[in-house]
Amino acid sequence: MQSSFPSSAESVSGWLETLHLSKYAEAFSGAGITNPAQLPLLTDEKLKEIGVGLGGHRKRLLQACKELGPGTTAAASSTPVRAVPPPATEGRMWVPAAPPPPSQPAGTTRRANSTSSIYVQSTITKPDIEEVIFCLAVVIHDRILQGEHMPFVPESNFFSEENNPIYAVPDADAASDNKKKKREPPSEETIFYTIRSVYECARFPAECLIISLVYMERLIAVSSIPLNVTSWRPILLAALIVAQKVWDDRSLHNIDFSVFCPMFTLKEINHLEKKFLELIGYDVSVNSSLYASYHFQLRTLCQKSQTGFSLQPMEPSVAAMLEARGLAYTEEFKHNASNKTWQSAGDLEISGRLRHMGIL
Repeated sequence: MQSSFPSSAESVSGWLETLHLSKYAEAFSGAGITNPAQLPLLTDEKLKEIGVGLGGHRKRLLQACKELGPGTTAAASSTPVRAVPPPATEGRMWVPAAPPPPSQPAGTTRRANSTSSIYVQSTITKPDIEEVIFCLAVVIHDRILQGEHMPFVPESNFFSEENNPIYAVPDADAASDNKKKKREPPSEETIFYTIRSVYECARFPAECLIISLVYMERLIAVSSIPLNVTSWRPILLAALIVAQKVWDDRSLHNIDFSVFCPMFTLKEINHLEKKFLELIGYDVSVNSSLYASYHFQLRTLCQKSQTGFSLQPMEPSVAAMLEARGLAYTEEFKHNASNKTWQSAGDLEISGRLRHMGIL
């Protein structure tokens, strides 16, 4: 979904903050990119030299550079771009198995809910993201507890972390109760920090989190595949990948997720996306009423937990574009499936279908 980029920039750091890419502010400064007039001169190669390792982030930055007004280039500086090595920890923030700190972090308030407790910052820079992650973690936790008591479905093996690699044909006893009981369900805190670690790297809009929940629930409804202790992370990752691709043409690629989710290889991530789409019947449509109902339910959940929910309902024009993109992707996926071909969502071209719908 096309999101608006600023047409001017007063500072490089402020511009990066607007794009939700402030993590690169230090790298830009170290490379001598301190004047907004330098931004339209950036190229993909220069961004790589600066240290922007993720292709999706470079794509977003270059598109935003193109939309800067002529006033930005008028005072173009001759300051050279200095290449700097990327940070040593670039893209390695996915820590899904690590539990949260045992003590309450400074500046946070402990919130209680019906099943357990989770830390939610009382003063946060992007409250909509933190609040949505909180609600998503609570729902996923409940679905995992429910899933542990649901009948076994063979297709669940496609998402089982017991498979190594995850696309391998599982052992005959891979889903046995004895083996499954060796792992305890994750706490809400663990789920919260897992989702947030992915967001800190990917920086997709908060709406993508809600869309990913729609897709996870659709998987349960369509294929009866439960979330459980061995499958919730692969299913969550697949849903997030598909959601952010349906939302925006400038989405991250699977190879980007393999960088900051190093527990999965690129081949495993491609497998997860393909199987996830197959098992939801390639239906990635999200109409405005469906999104609104999920938004309302999550907001109600936050209110019951005495937590704020500042993410506003989707504007009608944005909801219409989301619905159109979802339908276009659904048609393209089904068309490819009928022809026994496969393309990742990030490689599909749907502009023709959108024009046919009168959207473009």
